[in-house]
Amino acid sequence: MNILGISGLLIDGAACLVQNGRVVAAVEEERPVRFKQASMKLSGGLPIQAIDLCFRQGGISWNQIDHVAYFFRPWLEFARMTAFRWGKAFWAPHVAAYYTTYHLELLKGHLAVPPLVRYQCNGHRPEIQFWSHHLTHAASAFYVSGFDKAAVLVMDAVGERDCTSFFLGDRLQLIRLKRWSFPHSWGFLYATMSNYLGFRSNRDEYKVMGLAAYGRPTFASHLEKVFGLKSDGSLKLDWSYFDPAFKGPGYFNEKFYRLFGPPRRRADPMTQQHQDLAASLQELLERSALRLLAQLHRLTGLNSLCIAGGVALNCSMNGRIAREGPFKEVFVPPAPHDAGSAMGAALLTEHLLMGRPRRQVLTDAFLGPEFSKEEIRSALEAGKIRFEERADIAADAAELLAKGQVVAWFQGRMEWGPRALGARSILADPTRPQTKDLVNRIVKGREMFRPFAPSVLAEKANDYFEMTQPSPFMLFVHRVRPERRNEIPSVVHVDGTARVQTVSQESDPRFWRLIRLFGEKTGVPVVLNTSFNVDGEPIVCTPRDAIRCFFSTGIDALAIGDFLVKKN
Repeated sequence: MNILGISGLLIDGAACLVQNGRVVAAVEEERPVRFKQASMKLSGGLPIQAIDLCFRQGGISWNQIDHVAYFFRPWLEFARMTAFRWGKAFWAPHVAAYYTTYHLELLKGHLAVPPLVRYQCNGHRPEIQFWSHHLTHAASAFYVSGFDKAAVLVMDAVGERDCTSFFLGDRLQLIRLKRWSFPHSWGFLYATMSNYLGFRSNRDEYKVMGLAAYGRPTFASHLEKVFGLKSDGSLKLDWSYFDPAFKGPGYFNEKFYRLFGPPRRRADPMTQQHQDLAASLQELLERSALRLLAQLHRLTGLNSLCIAGGVALNCSMNGRIAREGPFKEVFVPPAPHDAGSAMGAALLTEHLLMGRPRRQVLTDAFLGPEFSKEEIRSALEAGKIRFEERADIAADAAELLAKGQVVAWFQGRMEWGPRALGARSILADPTRPQTKDLVNRIVKGREMFRPFAPSVLAEKANDYFEMTQPSPFMLFVHRVRPERRNEIPSVVHVDGTARVQTVSQESDPRFWRLIRLFGEKTGVPVVLNTSFNVDGEPIVCTPRDAIRCFFSTGIDALAIGDFLVKKN
């Protein structure tokens, strides 16, 4: 049984292949097309290159697909969102008409999927299921969590007008308990505030999260009134602060600007007020999430929690939930954003529609393409690159890191989700205070307020970080133990925290060995781990991508498969 899940009409296009009850491949379209957060529309209506990579991994073709699972119910979205927009028609009928046209175009894009699938299948006709968006988010987390029963929180900007949902996961069932509707949405508000602070909405929210650590939540009480944060954690926007027709991208009105100042342009300096606004926004998000989870815990009485939706990429929120929330176990999948809905849709077809038992717990995120030694060698030789085949590439990389060099690490199957987890990574020595500035200068070229992450041996994680559970997908921010902060200065954020990845020998033996050998040389079993890309590009996918990125930056060495490339 082959089930293809697809998602991402406007952003984060992705594909997932489930074979006989197991996820065998999952790929975001951005990686092969080399355009960050690439959508299905960018690729002609389907995430076609991501699908091809999934088929390559599964050893199948289009005419072997039994079911195609889609991440949206398009008619429901069109009806609910146009009803909301025409509710604002009194203020600006032309704006309502514009958004109606916009949602009609989205509807056409969604409904184009079945004929596009049939065209690719060339006469073969797989079954096609349309699933509600928040249900696919919930499924992407619950079905691979390992929990028999769990509470599920979904938070994003909007999906068929839902923006926050509670579910109860019970073996194969996912039962919706409660939902809140757009625009009373944390995903929408965080994106809109990101735009106000001079960043790109739906692109740069993670930058605002990093910036928040530099500020104080001095504006929290004022923003709380604008957002209408209620005692149960839900939102009810105060319309007096928003444009009467509720049109983007700014959404706010002059009353908001008189209170908080004009929007920051991207080239404007970053002031203390901007940092304090980011801190206030982050504080309110975390406060809201904790209140929502107190309510969800009362409804379910369970101790296990799954979180999904784009807001679940907020690692600071996740860390606070793990520390202070009412649930003992918290699972966030490696791709909680819209790309992950491809996996959720496929798993819903497998488990909810067909009633097949759950067979998989996701302990690693290595679901992308892998390249053979011959393919890597061919790519190196095609570029006339001098390289060496090494007997122990992990030992070589550890030695270079201990000498202060920056190493690009390309190994095995590519990661699923937005984090580099030791398959497509740039590594450096976190014990040197200058390492953060070095990596920024020679590779990343990004804002200095953004932190770098540590990867640590799972068995040593509690020696360095205040953690209650493993963090294999780098989606939780934890406090660095005060006595250890001077040992790893380049991965400690200004507030004394770090976005931690725990690496186990079972899930990634080669990367685990590298960290262990580095620890033997330096006394610190932690490496700085950042994504193998330059700012503005997706993480590298193929050996050719890796070689190009390596030679276009100041990285010292490339460990690619069993081969080592050094620069003179």
